[in-house]
Amino acid sequence: MRNATKGNIIKGCAVCLDVAAPLAATFTQFPIWVEQSSEATMSGLFLVFAFLSALPFIKQIKAYFKSPSVWVVWVVLFVLFVCLRNIINEMIVVCFVGMLANIVGAGIYKIGKIVGDKPDAGGTP
Repeated sequence: MRNATKGNIIKGCAVCLDVAAPLAATFTQFPIWVEQSSEATMSGLFLVFAFLSALPFIKQIKAYFKSPSVWVVWVVLFVLFVCLRNIINEMIVVCFVGMLANIVGAGIYKIGKIVGDKPDAGGTP
């Protein structure tokens, strides 16, 4: 097997690790995204669909936020963080796993690049 092929396989494994680990953590932390406790009833899907529902008003929202009142900024931040509070603990786990996986994946990718750039035993790159 050529070194370039070995390097591509190693780099592919690194990318798979970068994607699979945070995805697995997401599945373990958000199996359904609702009803973890009586307080945590805000669905992650609700947040996604609420954002999608607001897309037609993006121009108006952008125009309004060019010079918003300070109280409006605080209300928007308050509502945003109340909605996100219900999923923050799970997201911390997902982000931590993603961070570790991508640090390890970056190292593996560099190893794959080094192996792929080495000339083959026959002398042809």
